[in-house]
Amino acid sequence: MGIFSRLKSFFTPKAMNSHDLEKLILQGGWGADTSAGISVSPETAMRLITVQNCVRVRAFTIAQLPCHLMERIGDKKQKAENFYLYEKLLYQPNSWMTSFEFWGMAEAHMSVHGNFVAYKAMYGDEIRELLPIPSTMLQNITQNVDYSIDYEILFPNGDIKHLNGSQVLHLKGLTLNGFSGVNPTHYARETMGIGLASEKFLGRYFGKGMHPGAVIEHPLALNDISYKNLREDLKKKYEGLGRSHEFMLIDEGMKIQFPQTKLIDVQFLEQMKLNEAQICGLYRVPLMLIQSGDKTPTYASAEQFMLNYSVIGVTPDCVNYEMAIRRDLLMSAQRKRYYAKFNVDALLRGDFKTRMEGYQIGVNTEILNPNECRGYMDLNPYDGGNEYRTRTSTMKEQTPDAPKKDVKK
Repeated sequence: MGIFSRLKSFFTPKAMNSHDLEKLILQGGWGADTSAGISVSPETAMRLITVQNCVRVRAFTIAQLPCHLMERIGDKKQKAENFYLYEKLLYQPNSWMTSFEFWGMAEAHMSVHGNFVAYKAMYGDEIRELLPIPSTMLQNITQNVDYSIDYEILFPNGDIKHLNGSQVLHLKGLTLNGFSGVNPTHYARETMGIGLASEKFLGRYFGKGMHPGAVIEHPLALNDISYKNLREDLKKKYEGLGRSHEFMLIDEGMKIQFPQTKLIDVQFLEQMKLNEAQICGLYRVPLMLIQSGDKTPTYASAEQFMLNYSVIGVTPDCVNYEMAIRRDLLMSAQRKRYYAKFNVDALLRGDFKTRMEGYQIGVNTEILNPNECRGYMDLNPYDGGNEYRTRTSTMKEQTPDAPKKDVKK
């Protein structure tokens, strides 16, 4: 009876303003209509190849970055390999997901929904597992009067459960209210709707084996039955991509004309390129990473694009995740000693020669020692490699002064 009451209250219509109604529609995955006549939701937006490419690039970029739990000991910092959260953040947050899958899913949810929530399965005071909550189950995120956050979860069997901020890891993107991330597909739905409408139009264009909009003139006035039979006969014989190069035979004095409008005349390709650029700008992904753009980048420009992507596109998300881990996964006393750090150095690696030159500069300026450089290359350390000293130094060891010889005059 309790479950029935909760279900009844859930499906009973409630008075709500237009903003709440729009939010409910978008969160339900039904999407919202656009001026292009296409309904856009996070799920339908992923059908647009530009959106999917951007989300895949961002998800796999974040997923490949190792997340280390670091420890402060005095003025030194080191990996907290003995802390129980270290293995969960770096390798396996739960029993069925690797860290690559977990962080990739988190970034994908952030890209299309603006929020990612994972339930903290506790064992005493320790987190046993981080269980991701699918966006289809996350119905609502609200802030209570006391500023605490409430997460409404709808289970497949119809049960509704409410979680508070202390029970979840909540990653949110750009936020306007402080407790919930902005849904990118909500605010950019007109742009995505244009992209989806363009793909739909192009599919229909190529779906016509003749040319779209072919006009056939008949010298006589046809009755309804004759018109229908002629139309069906022509469609059966000549419509479809597989019949685009077949001969067309018409009789009875009929004439055929094809519209002169071409894709290039309506600047269709330019519009598609502009749409790609706008979506890539939304996700801060360079066009070259989704195999788009008019110009092929050179090696130097590609390197700058990757540097820009790392600084502008990836690093802000990493810092956001690090702060959320500190807030949601570490207790107050632990925050003074431990912190999370995503290693973005892997994205900035150049070719072998460039890396060797960088390591040489780091060693010669005593910023790095040889064993640290060898560790970056997964090579074993050697004795004496932990010393910070200039390798090009010409200083010699101090030796006792040799007795001076008498110089004959």
